[in-house]
Amino acid sequence: MTLCLALLAVSVGVRLALALGTDVYFDEAYYWQWAQHLDWGYYDHPPLVAWLIAVLGIRPTALLCGLGTVAAVWGLARDVYGQREAAWRAAALWSLVPVGILAGVWSTPDTPLLLCWVLALWALYRERWVLAGLACGLALLSKYPGVLLAAAFVAACVRARRLPAGAWLTALLGVLLFLPVVVWNARHDWVGFAFQLKHGLGGTGGWRTFGEFLAGQLALGGPVLLPLTGVYILRGPKEQFLLRAAAAAPLLLFGYASIRTRGEANWPAAAYLSACVGIAGMRPGWFRAAALANLAGVLAVGSHLFFPLLRFERDVPLSRTHGWAELSRLSEPSRLFPGLTREDVAVVYAPSYQLASEVAYYTRLPTDTAGGARRSQYDLWPEPVPTPGQDALWLSEGRSPPDELTARFSSVEGPVELPADFRGRRVHTFTVWRLRDAKP
Repeated sequence: MTLCLALLAVSVGVRLALALGTDVYFDEAYYWQWAQHLDWGYYDHPPLVAWLIAVLGIRPTALLCGLGTVAAVWGLARDVYGQREAAWRAAALWSLVPVGILAGVWSTPDTPLLLCWVLALWALYRERWVLAGLACGLALLSKYPGVLLAAAFVAACVRARRLPAGAWLTALLGVLLFLPVVVWNARHDWVGFAFQLKHGLGGTGGWRTFGEFLAGQLALGGPVLLPLTGVYILRGPKEQFLLRAAAAAPLLLFGYASIRTRGEANWPAAAYLSACVGIAGMRPGWFRAAALANLAGVLAVGSHLFFPLLRFERDVPLSRTHGWAELSRLSEPSRLFPGLTREDVAVVYAPSYQLASEVAYYTRLPTDTAGGARRSQYDLWPEPVPTPGQDALWLSEGRSPPDELTARFSSVEGPVELPADFRGRRVHTFTVWRLRDAKP
């Protein structure tokens, strides 16, 4: 018990330090942009993360959902084992899973998905069908892979050769909650479904991308937790088949997808929720090994984010968590281009939705993507069009404004460099161009 409480305390401290000591990450800024345009769906994901950000704010959403997820893991484990000791082990272990910390600090669709997933799993385990339906529906409103929980439940029913009558009520409630997202997709040429299918299964892959998937799971799941998850899935208690299936479904689907295309390491995050419950029932030594291995990794990466001692040619963690606040200088464009006022800037263009969203968050100026940017929600929103005579800005990290954009203006001025440093490290070098006098 003492070790569990200590691990939970460290997890809380790490989460608060990261939430308060890092800049808004570009995916968070993108979802904040969604929160300024509330809807039933978006190009990339369903809407729940945007709704929560609109109500709670960016970091409070992540912190509160993260706390709720840890508490729900505790409750599920208590009911599975009928004892508090196992519940504390499960909660402590989950609190230090790297992918869970990420979702509990930075608001992404995984943030509400993980909470709703474990709540739904808990309700299904206890056969509380109304609560299960509500939680499953909210999981689907968080992220499309929430449907994998239904696949796990069906697999458990097939194995038990029993389909409880109340499960139909669960399915009905889940579908009803998700139906507005389907309607939104139908009105937008099914872009959300099509994007996720292409993003998750399209492209090219092979054994190399599968190896990257495994490496990502070792990093974000844990070097000891991942193999223990495999043991739990294959050899766990028969009465925990639903939990084992809920761990297997995301790993199997996204493991297969990684052979077809390069994916993201966070995609199977929900697998580790029930895995932590399962590992809590194993020998205490395995729990300690998994928890302490993750603790070491979390502290190592966390310390690097605040006090970087090692130097890397491309320090992705540092560049993703620091330096973005420097973009707030764009809110006073006269500091970069004398005579240019905020009111003169009709829009700030960027080559990616990530940069455009960071600019929008830190400046509150209208933004848009240009120059061959990957399709995103920006392509569904009305395009901000400068009126004749107005100016615009182009911001990138080294890219010149594209010809099709400069052709819409009378002249181009720049670039002006906007460096962003953290503890003596250059994490970003933004370049800004002024696009003068929009043509009729």
